[in-house]
Amino acid sequence: MTLVRTLTILLALIALGTSASGQSQVRFRVAAGLSTDWITNDNPAVYRIAGTGDESDTNAGFGGGLDGMQMGWGIKAFADLDKQKILRIPFGLDYFDYTGVQSIQSQNFKVRVQHDVDIFSYYGGFEWSFVEFPLAYARAYLGAEARVTTVSSNTIEFREQYFNTTPPVDTTRTTTGKPSATRLGGMMRLGIEGELYYPVFLNTSVAWGVMNLIGRDTTPTWEGGRGELLTPFPVNEAGESLIWHLNFTFMVQVRL
Repeated sequence: MTLVRTLTILLALIALGTSASGQSQVRFRVAAGLSTDWITNDNPAVYRIAGTGDESDTNAGFGGGLDGMQMGWGIKAFADLDKQKILRIPFGLDYFDYTGVQSIQSQNFKVRVQHDVDIFSYYGGFEWSFVEFPLAYARAYLGAEARVTTVSSNTIEFREQYFNTTPPVDTTRTTTGKPSATRLGGMMRLGIEGELYYPVFLNTSVAWGVMNLIGRDTTPTWEGGRGELLTPFPVNEAGESLIWHLNFTFMVQVRL
């Protein structure tokens, strides 16, 4: 329901801006497409789910297994503040499906663990188009964004297969680890947009920032704290550390 409510508000704002744009200099655009995310720092969220080395340590915390690029989608709207389209205000929503998988296999058994977290990131900010390429009908821009990120309660799926029994055993169970949480962060963005066929444009960008700058739970798990933001279980964690991440977008944009 949160996603539906956000999209409804976003579309209402776009419609309101479109009706007003005929009487002012403000022009609105909307874009949608691919939005991927990648944790870039040494955070437990990217460690192996069970054990950080060749041998599992039962006294250690659990990693999130969320290493590498994570898939997602985004919708974004812009309000141009001047006729030259140099200054503009962006606002939108990104959805990321964070998934980590780990398998342990031998001749007699196989254990597979999958960790899933849905992340919704709502943002607004400011962008500056600092150069125009007239021959290509393209612009490069810099931007800064404030982001409210909601991390849903995670799910962990265990699948166990034993081949040396009669009949063979194949069981799957799913559990939840940590509850949902909301954090405030920010990103700096560099992008370029180019016209395909007016009023349709391609907009691609890259941004880097921190996911949980404000609102972290720094209480250790042994004192009742949540622990890290994106690990599956609150076990043996000293507190929540910063998550630095890289966002890449590739969107189709339409001027309204």
